[in-house]
Amino acid sequence: MYQQLIPMSLVLLLGVLWRYISPANLPTAQVRSVLGVLIINFVAPALIVEVLLTSNLKQELFQIPASGNVTIIIVLSLSLALYTMLLRMNVITRAQAGALVVASTFGNGMGMALPAVSALLGLPQRDIPVVYDLLATVPFLWIIGVMLCAHFGTRVVNGGLGRELLRLPPFWALIIALIFRYFGLVLPEPMMKTLHLLGSAAVPLLLLMVGMTLHVGRNMRFGLLFSVVCLKLILSTGLALSVGHLVGLQGPALAATVLTAAAPPVGVGVALCDRFRLDAELFGTAMTITTVLYVVFVPWLASSLV
Repeated sequence: MYQQLIPMSLVLLLGVLWRYISPANLPTAQVRSVLGVLIINFVAPALIVEVLLTSNLKQELFQIPASGNVTIIIVLSLSLALYTMLLRMNVITRAQAGALVVASTFGNGMGMALPAVSALLGLPQRDIPVVYDLLATVPFLWIIGVMLCAHFGTRVVNGGLGRELLRLPPFWALIIALIFRYFGLVLPEPMMKTLHLLGSAAVPLLLLMVGMTLHVGRNMRFGLLFSVVCLKLILSTGLALSVGHLVGLQGPALAATVLTAAAPPVGVGVALCDRFRLDAELFGTAMTITTVLYVVFVPWLASSLV
């Protein structure tokens, strides 16, 4: 199965190389910002609508978010307890505590799980990371996650960043797709082909963005990074597997849900750390280490679940 991840890994490496080569003298931060705007406003909404309108998911539309939400709630509670205790013991700072909570809890479903699931389990399962992300990770991140960033960081929200959820095009794409699906409405074939054309760009662009974000800070604290690995990769995997069984998921659907739950920290966490003056370097290092481990670990996990 490792051979199936070679294309994904090579695109990630291209993103990493951009940091050192800077083609056309374009700064990495600028390119990453432009790609992010393009993905959020065009590519991701197209992918979401196409996937949900062509998906064969039925009861899984409820089972996947149920598994995801329970997993996130438990991991969030444990990470808050752990890092708050370390904060009170003066082992870490508030900025580090906030960065570690975000890194340990919220996964990069669209950025890493989507290409991994597509490569290892096939394109029919690619809708599962999308559903998991939009109905579990995104609402938690943009409401609870942002509130926690404000709590541990500057505590300045500027009108409520949680409301950004209602201004995100992917959120409205999800609502529109669910309405069309519920009422059995069908988009014209040319529009579906347009959505497919745009959505097919999601995987390489997301991988490039993740690659551009990866870096290792100079002052690594392996004990803290180990806690992120345990919470984000190991505990999330076990919880998603257990809860998925309980709610009735099985076969490739269960495997895809587990692979999504195990995904490394979400890339937008870097922006949140910058916005609320959390330890962005620590978050970036945690994201890098867990991404490398995920690429190594996920083929074995997929083969053991299917």
